[in-house]
Amino acid sequence: MNHFEPLAIPHVRLVDEASKAIREVILTGELPPGSQLRQADLAKKMRISRTPLREALMKLEQEGLIAVLPRRGFRVVDLNLEEAIELYELREMLDGLAARLAALRASDDVLKTLGNFIRKMDECVQRQDTHGWLIEHGAFHEEIFRASRNTRLIGLIANIRLSIQRFHPVLLNTQDRLRKAFHEHESIFRAIRSHDPDTAERLARLHIASAREIIVKLTTDKMESEGSVTGRESKSVDRTGAKRNKDR
Repeated sequence: MNHFEPLAIPHVRLVDEASKAIREVILTGELPPGSQLRQADLAKKMRISRTPLREALMKLEQEGLIAVLPRRGFRVVDLNLEEAIELYELREMLDGLAARLAALRASDDVLKTLGNFIRKMDECVQRQDTHGWLIEHGAFHEEIFRASRNTRLIGLIANIRLSIQRFHPVLLNTQDRLRKAFHEHESIFRAIRSHDPDTAERLARLHIASAREIIVKLTTDKMESEGSVTGRESKSVDRTGAKRNKDR
């Protein structure tokens, strides 16, 4: 957990900076699902008192990243298959709409900014820099949402994006996923730059659907190997597979 050692956090922003630091090591996979967080250890490593630290942890609990363990501190939440399916279903719809609107409304300045993010993402792929990729990838999508000029849409997507990021470390560890994801983003950008809303929406939805399929397969395989797939979760997998087959 190198990100914790040490952090000189400005006093006035202790809670926000502490939650940001902990969120980062969770979303990058440095703190994997199931990891236990002890306040005493964290306070010492981050050089802050327990009061702002606890507020930061409670904030992360509200975001769904960690859970309270009675008398034992906090734990990074496990990846839940049904939750993943629901989040990706929502994300597919919202990302598709955002890309459509961006293709209709993006200015030349926005297109230039998106192009810069694509270039930086390409550089991350060449270096196999997944941490850098996540930063540029997030900024790319945020720019598309802003380009949609729909404040309601931006508000809806904010919490979903935050929750879904827990699955990114698993996703990016998939063989050749970084390169494929880059080409998917590049195609979306080209459609937006060409002001082609139908293609932009279709490609954005396909990108999210592709990620969902990978997460479902990886999570299901892991759960089956551990003998922990429940009846409800099996139905979720069946539902997703049936929908996918129907679409095809």
